Amino acid sequence: MGTPATLIVTGFDAQHFDLAQDFADSFRQAYQEQYQLAAVVFGPQAPPPQLSDRFDRITRLDASGPSFDAGRNGYFLAHAGVNARLRDIFPGYASYCWVDADCWFQGDESLPRILAGMPGFDLCIHPEFDVHYLNFPTPSERTLHIYRTNEAANLSAMPLRMPMVNAGVFAMRTDSRVWALWDAELTGLRQRHERGEAVFFSDQIALHKLVYLNQLRI
Repeated sequence: MGTPATLIVTGFDAQHFDLAQDFADSFRQAYQEQYQLAAVVFGPQAPPPQLSDRFDRITRLDASGPSFDAGRNGYFLAHAGVNARLRDIFPGYASYCWVDADCWFQGDESLPRILAGMPGFDLCIHPEFDVHYLNFPTPSERTLHIYRTNEAANLSAMPLRMPMVNAGVFAMRTDSRVWALWDAELTGLRQRHERGEAVFFSDQIALHKLVYLNQLRI
């Protein structure tokens, strides 16, 4: 189905099958077979046929293990490094676009806009908040808490005052340097976690750090 040029990917578990169904239905209504659609499904429960049939490719991810506590440690997909490893999980595509499963496609305009920027940039992504949302401080309390947890020894060197990126939707070429940087950052967090250090797994905060410290083109 479709062309292998760009793979659209999302991820979800059994608690979010309903959101994923709405996501996939709206995607097919907007784009039919124009793009291939893939899913990373984590947890022991397989998606029902009416959901899995909407996807061209599905991979299952075990979410078990005593060492990860989502209440204290953050997001499982970040702990597993899923977003940073899309080209390894689903090899063979020229580019990848991640869209969170709680999104809904209202029309067919959004994907072409984000995909059009890939040739000239390391990463296609949008800020988390509009600059005119004056009631949202930069950094937010959540951002500051995660940076303090993960980067306490080097907090003054972190890009706390730079706009937060929204990792819920992003696109990259398969040869972008971001993949290796992002994967290494999340791998480092896992190694620290395994040594017993207190860390918080957020792929978005890790990406925010990399964007500004490495002067990535976005």
